[in-house]
Amino acid sequence: MRSIKVKDCMTPQVITIPPTMEVVEAIRILLNNDITAVPVVDDNGGLVGILSETDCLQGTLMGSYFSQEGSLVGESMTRDVLTVSPYDDIITAYEHFMKAHAFRVPVVEEGALVGMLSPKDVMSAVLEFYEKPTTHKAV
Repeated sequence: MRSIKVKDCMTPQVITIPPTMEVVEAIRILLNNDITAVPVVDDNGGLVGILSETDCLQGTLMGSYFSQEGSLVGESMTRDVLTVSPYDDIITAYEHFMKAHAFRVPVVEEGALVGMLSPKDVMSAVLEFYEKPTTHKAV
C-alpha cells in the first residue's frame, strides 16, 4: 500500500511573522494572503508560536474594549504549537488536526520550520492517492 508523507503535500513556502509585530499588521497579512494562521518565528527563524484568526480577534477585541494600544503578536499568539514532521504520514497529520482542532500545522525538521500543512493539502493528497492508479507486478 502506498503511503503519503507530509513532505509530499505540505506547502513549503511559508509566510512568517515576528512576535514583535502588531496584531493589526498580522491581520493584514492573514487577509492579504487568504490564510487562517501564520507561524511566529524568532530572529533565528525558530518557531515560537502560531497566530490564528481567533488569536487576532481576541487580541484586538480585548485591546479595543479596554482602550489599550495595539497588542503585539507575542502577546496574542498560541505558544504551545502542535507540529508535524515532514516524514510523518498524512494519517498522523490528520489525527493531529482532529485532536487539536487545528487548521494549519507547522512542519518542523530538526527545529527548523520547513512548511505548513492544511486540511486542504491533506485532502488534495488523498484525492491524488485515489485517482492515481497503482502499479502491480504480475507474479
